Amino acid sequence: MQSSTTYQELSNSYSSQIRNLFLAPENVGIGEEMRSGSAVPLQTLVERAEALAETSQQLGESTTTYLSDETASTSQQEAAEMKLLAQAIAELETAQALLESAEDAKRDIKRGKIPVGSDEPSRGVKINPRVQASIENSAIIVETPIEAGVPLFSSDDSKRSGLPSDLTGAKTTLQRTVESSLRAICKDTSRVAWRAINDLLLMDAAAMRQGLAFVSKDAAQLIDQMVEGAGSFILRLVKTAIRLLGQAYNWVRAILGQEIEAEGRKQVGGWLDELKQDGSEEGLFGKLVPQIYKTAVIQTELQGLLESTQADITQINQATEVVDSLAKRHQAKAKQVEQLLIVLAFIKKIPALKTPQGTVIIAAVTTGITCYILYLGNDHIKNGQIVLNEHFSFRIPDRVVGVRETVEKALGIVLLPTSNTTPG
Repeated sequence: MQSSTTYQELSNSYSSQIRNLFLAPENVGIGEEMRSGSAVPLQTLVERAEALAETSQQLGESTTTYLSDETASTSQQEAAEMKLLAQAIAELETAQALLESAEDAKRDIKRGKIPVGSDEPSRGVKINPRVQASIENSAIIVETPIEAGVPLFSSDDSKRSGLPSDLTGAKTTLQRTVESSLRAICKDTSRVAWRAINDLLLMDAAAMRQGLAFVSKDAAQLIDQMVEGAGSFILRLVKTAIRLLGQAYNWVRAILGQEIEAEGRKQVGGWLDELKQDGSEEGLFGKLVPQIYKTAVIQTELQGLLESTQADITQINQATEVVDSLAKRHQAKAKQVEQLLIVLAFIKKIPALKTPQGTVIIAAVTTGITCYILYLGNDHIKNGQIVLNEHFSFRIPDRVVGVRETVEKALGIVLLPTSNTTPG
């Protein structure tokens, strides 16, 4: 495993760079607005962004090693997952701000404020308060030591008070907690996944198909097609923004594993074709998610196991606390995924990404997010194989001790794998 000290230094460097990216240097001396410290010169922004992209690549690649390192603990892998999500959010936010700055500079060229091909900065760049707040939240997660895990929720929230002191009450409480946690995980998954899927369903079919086969190296080949009439200075800004978009996409892919994510994208593409034909709606999709995760089977199994288990009150109550916390942990991660989709909604409105090439990039990132949120719910409930609409099946990583496995361990019974229908 890599040195934790070196990794932490890299994490701190990234957090510092992305926090300071849009902060104006002291004594810039270009106009009153600059001297007030409310904006950063465009040229300075480009130089900082290019340095950030380099640090981002190093940090993301270092974080992904924890996901495949057999010596890494489960808590470290879960923390690595959250760090990659936070990094993806920060980089999508940054890419949006850079592309908007490039659009402003291009408008200045058209208005004659900057000579065509000039490298002179056109103006100071201000950061949107929403973007700065989002970046700050991501920076906090990134810089948290991986050994400490990620502060997904208050530690006080993971402890339930007033747990039963009698065996019958403990069993009843566990059963109810399993039911409520499964319902909460499915609800969060349904809400976020449907948002992603609905975005995909509304996209141009050709662009979406290209997005399903997209790889990050394709982004570099699209840059020249996306930038017209821009000088080298603005081109550097756009190149860095597209690079950050591609890296954000890579971090989402890394969480699942690139081969698994690629297979998942193909299968989600087939599933989307079915949804288009069936005219599926959000409510119907919400009913479909519990079927994908086999929650009814898990609850039926639990009822029978509670009747035969020899586990004591302490073991059962501890399982209740863990199951309850699983729903909270899933909710925190689902909110991160939803934030990714919110940022994408802003990004795709930028003219440079309204092009066919830009749509391909957005489709690829959105499809990766769709795969991830479906994996996330499955990992917090059970493990192994995920089946989409009984037609598309792929194996996924198992990084969280989910609801089913928690109950299994607490009750001291080895469960058979939940049945799945594998395509023939």
